[in-house]
Amino acid sequence: MTAIKQYLLRLVLCGFLTALASALLKDKKGARALALCGGCLMILASLRPLLRVELSRLPDLSTGLSSSQRQEEARRKNEQLLKGLVEEQCARWIEARAGELGMELRCRVSAREAEAGSFVPEAAVLKGRWTAEQRRRLSELLAAELEIPPRRQSWEGG
Repeated sequence: MTAIKQYLLRLVLCGFLTALASALLKDKKGARALALCGGCLMILASLRPLLRVELSRLPDLSTGLSSSQRQEEARRKNEQLLKGLVEEQCARWIEARAGELGMELRCRVSAREAEAGSFVPEAAVLKGRWTAEQRRRLSELLAAELEIPPRRQSWEGG
């Protein structure tokens, strides 16, 4: 039997029980009390399925996403923000070190996920002007400090 049939059968039986009990009573005060009890029984029988509903599994009315989908979306956004911060801060750090070496350059860094929720710089694109000695020193610094080997350093300019 489907859940809807069971639900309707419960409501019919509660109504039948209330009507049968009220037919047996002749007293007006008792009939009123029985009508109140019968009404409460009908309310409980009709609202009981709502108690089984898991509200966390229902979709949000504004976004249409369930709780687990909202959590996954938030995790994905947080990872994108963290990756962006790592890339931006590494690029600024490289540009500052290049400035200390007397170089004029702009840097773009790409990061990768190292562990769950942590990102490390993977490659750097460096554009600007420098001498061979400045390039060598900065390349060594990138390899030592940020673990970006020379093969993942793209130098444009000169």
